[in-house]
Amino acid sequence: MIHFIQADLLLLWFLIPIFFLVYALVRRNRKKRIQRFGDTLLVERLMPDAPRYKGWVRLCFFSLAWFFFVLGLSRPVMGARLKEHEAKGVEVMVVLDVSNSMLAQDYSPNRLERAKLAISKLVDRLKDDRIGLIIFAGQSFVQLPITTDYVSAKIFLNTIATESVPVQGTALGDAITTAIKSFSMDSENSRAIILITDGENHEDDPVEAAKAATEMGIRVYCVGVGSPEGKPIPVKDGGLLRDKNGNVVVTRLDEAILHQVAEAGNGIYVRAGNSEFGLNPIIDDIRSLDAKQYQSLVFEDFDEQYMYFFGIAIFFLLVEMSLGNRRNRRSLFGGVGKSPLVVLLFLLLSSTVYGQHDRSEVRKGNKNFKKENYAEAELAYRRGLLKDSLSKVSHYNLGNTLVLLDRAQEAEHYYREIVDSIGLTDPQQIAQFQHNLGNACLAQKKYAEAVAAYKESLRKNPTDMDTKTNLAYAQKMLENQQQQQDQSQDQQDQQDQQQDQQQDQQQPKDSKQDQNKDQQQQQSNPAQQPQISPQAAQQILQALEDQEKETQDKVKKEKAKKLKEKKRDKNW
Repeated sequence: MIHFIQADLLLLWFLIPIFFLVYALVRRNRKKRIQRFGDTLLVERLMPDAPRYKGWVRLCFFSLAWFFFVLGLSRPVMGARLKEHEAKGVEVMVVLDVSNSMLAQDYSPNRLERAKLAISKLVDRLKDDRIGLIIFAGQSFVQLPITTDYVSAKIFLNTIATESVPVQGTALGDAITTAIKSFSMDSENSRAIILITDGENHEDDPVEAAKAATEMGIRVYCVGVGSPEGKPIPVKDGGLLRDKNGNVVVTRLDEAILHQVAEAGNGIYVRAGNSEFGLNPIIDDIRSLDAKQYQSLVFEDFDEQYMYFFGIAIFFLLVEMSLGNRRNRRSLFGGVGKSPLVVLLFLLLSSTVYGQHDRSEVRKGNKNFKKENYAEAELAYRRGLLKDSLSKVSHYNLGNTLVLLDRAQEAEHYYREIVDSIGLTDPQQIAQFQHNLGNACLAQKKYAEAVAAYKESLRKNPTDMDTKTNLAYAQKMLENQQQQQDQSQDQQDQQDQQQDQQQDQQQPKDSKQDQNKDQQQQQSNPAQQPQISPQAAQQILQALEDQEKETQDKVKKEKAKKLKEKKRDKNW
């Protein structure tokens, strides 16, 4: 379907009937002037080369040229920015273990990073399917709801770390239950859960959760990450994780429980390898599920068509000029080299050739993007920007490419250029670009800026569930970030207080010496007595109360810490 960017210019078509009316009046006046010289038939015989109907034919060709010229000026385009896309696919919920045991280095660089790489490749293989992401340790929550926004899926995937879940441990059953609740309600027999974990379950019964999924028509697949002999868990300070008794923790792959979960979930179990992670056989089995038809909004590029209409307009104009008036050997609008309209059309045509170089570069970039040649796509989009620095499509697609190349900071720059510098008018476009800007900020852990971008997107499109979910996640991460900053500040304050206490422990010695001196002075001068003002006495009393309160707070924190350790002995 053709759309017009400058549809108001189509009003110039109403000049065409005016052309015919004016020409009819001109011919009428000319006929009256001929009648003044004598009989009309006699005068026409004296002018045998004068065309009788050629003027109307030439006007018809000129009108056709004008019609297509106006059509080109209105900038017809094919496609649309956002449109509903019908597709058939399945829903896949990836459930990823982010407990500390996933830091073991059975794989390079560790279990978690290797799993994230495999999930990223899984996303690249998806076409019309929908994907979601759940992370879990001692508890689970939805990182990314079911969506077809694969760019957002990769962004969220890159932000995952063991710190993403505050409560450590491994609760497989809770993770499967969360995944069951996260599917859409109308996708029965087209849903699958891919559980990626080392299988060390510390909390609940995952087999029962898998059976519950099967009863709802959901298949559960398991990917075992790790080795049966086990590996120690490195920590940030360069050492190894130890349990409460001081022993080094060795985390081992528990294949028995994962086999049971996969069997109960009517799925298959695959042990991840270093070269082949194991998702390929699972994806092949998922393809056998009943694909469900659904609708989604997709971004499509505008394809300019104006150059074709300008070419047609020039063709009809050249035909009109070839039908020149033999009486004065000149065309209706002058010679080819002297016609302002012809010159204008040729200039516009030459400029379209230059402008279409930008469009061809964008198309090259899109082809490379689909083939996952992101480096080549980036070069193509940059060449397109050299030809048209205000191209929204080049900015947008270049930003998406840079996100997939893990260069979110550069992507943010191009998204901001669209939103701030180039400007947008369509609310749907503004919502889409602000959503992607929020994703770029989220990938850089700029949670405050991501929250602002998502809110701006929702102002233009309040019904976008993906943006709402991203906003909730960004707000949660911002809250966690602020809590970490507060904890760091508290630790700094505690260190300062410890230094002050150490200084206070040195001060009594000096005070004792001063007191001995005072006693000696009192013995030599018994009449002299020390005086303490009421204000000083009140300050001393307040200091003693503050010190006692601080001591009680420390005792409470120590008790809470010990209680937490009792509740959860295993933090991996």
